[in-house]
Amino acid sequence: MITFLAAVSEADQSKCRAIRADVFIDEQNVPADLEVDELENACAHYLAKQNDTPIAAARILPKGDKAKIQRVCVAKSHRGTGLGAELMRFVLKEAKAQGFQSAILGSQTYAIPFYEKLGFVAEGPEYLDAGIPHRDMSLVLS
Repeated sequence: MITFLAAVSEADQSKCRAIRADVFIDEQNVPADLEVDELENACAHYLAKQNDTPIAAARILPKGDKAKIQRVCVAKSHRGTGLGAELMRFVLKEAKAQGFQSAILGSQTYAIPFYEKLGFVAEGPEYLDAGIPHRDMSLVLS
């Protein structure tokens, strides 16, 4: 059974960092000091777990009335199952419940179609973040 939750305890936030390390640091070679940054404590963290195993994570950085969704990742073993879309729907529902008017994110360019299926719209030029091509995207939360 898969559970989605706001990761408020240090134990659950540690699980978020573990899955993020697997995906971003180990698989994508993002430097550890860029992956875990000074904004950790300013963010709300979200976790998907199967039993007690972390399988997906994301975080929201508040930017005024915008929820900046960051660090969205799914364990390799669970990719292609729809888990990423389920996690995003959970995070977007949480953002709306918290009163955010819109959601923004920086998508790795290969993932743009994934976010477009959730209603996000790509904006602006491509740029590099941690050496990986990205584009900004936004969604009005209705």
